[in-house]
Amino acid sequence: MKKLTELLACEKCNAPLSFIDNKVICNKCGCVTNVNNNIPRFVSEEYHSNFGYQWNIFSKIQLDSFNGSKESETRLLSQSGLKPQFFKDKVVLEIGSGNGRFTEVLLKYGAKVVSVDYTTAIDANYANNHDTGESLFLQADLFKLPVKKNAFDIVICYGVIQHTGNNKKALESLIAYPKENNGYLLVDIYSSSLRHYNPWIYIIRPIFSLFKMSNENRLKVVSKFVDMVFPVQLAVLKILHNKGGMLKYLRYFINRSPNSVYPINLFLDGKIDKNVAKSWSILDTFDGWAPKHDHPVNRKEWLKMINSISSKTNCSISSVDESGQGYTAVLNRNTL
Repeated sequence: MKKLTELLACEKCNAPLSFIDNKVICNKCGCVTNVNNNIPRFVSEEYHSNFGYQWNIFSKIQLDSFNGSKESETRLLSQSGLKPQFFKDKVVLEIGSGNGRFTEVLLKYGAKVVSVDYTTAIDANYANNHDTGESLFLQADLFKLPVKKNAFDIVICYGVIQHTGNNKKALESLIAYPKENNGYLLVDIYSSSLRHYNPWIYIIRPIFSLFKMSNENRLKVVSKFVDMVFPVQLAVLKILHNKGGMLKYLRYFINRSPNSVYPINLFLDGKIDKNVAKSWSILDTFDGWAPKHDHPVNRKEWLKMINSISSKTNCSISSVDESGQGYTAVLNRNTL
């Protein structure tokens, strides 16, 4: 089997890339990319610095191996519709990996993973997963990926598309990388439907962005808010946990709080401990309040995008479904 480094390609001329003296150099046009901390840096992180910051502060919270749950594994299998054994020896391109919550699962299943993130979150992923299985970590832009097209058994992009600034363009870029002979594209996106939508996030975020604060100070604000409301939310949700009737509507209202209460529900379900739940709430709340881009869609818009990609590339749609945060899709490139 080819080494993962052989899948690298120049974003400018598509020629192969070589590692020479701690640099990545194009064999054709000669463009040079620096390698820092064993990670080629094809972009400089500025626009989405909040994501890099949060994943290096909370580098392990969402890892199944750290929090004791199977949330990441369950989400991967549920959204993809694939079995664990399917991933064994598959060459996977993972876009927007964050701290590596899915990287960990993919490597556990025996996949060969090229993991990409636009931000320094890739450093957290590298620290968490570089010594497990066969992997390659890159800091790069989804729209200018330094890898060969039509080269991967599976391309996965979860929790990312709505943050790119152009949902349709992101999908059009991603579909080029699965193999034409039965390669898979696994994607999801946040939903704007009432079932998933939290209006507080879209009220707070523009106000939050008006204050020219560092990520450190933004996190302090979020942490103080969660410190204040977490005990109250925990007490109320404990009473309402698994209750039906009219009480479920009160639970729904609390679940649409300005901060993330999803981790509290995980704690009440016995999946994580209380300290992890609080840290996870701070992480998710910062993740919701701080981004510059977040463009959720309704089901009709998602179906339109997926159908458009399918018709343009002659790939089949294996599934379109709903997830906890929005919508998913599995596309299969079986054009040969």
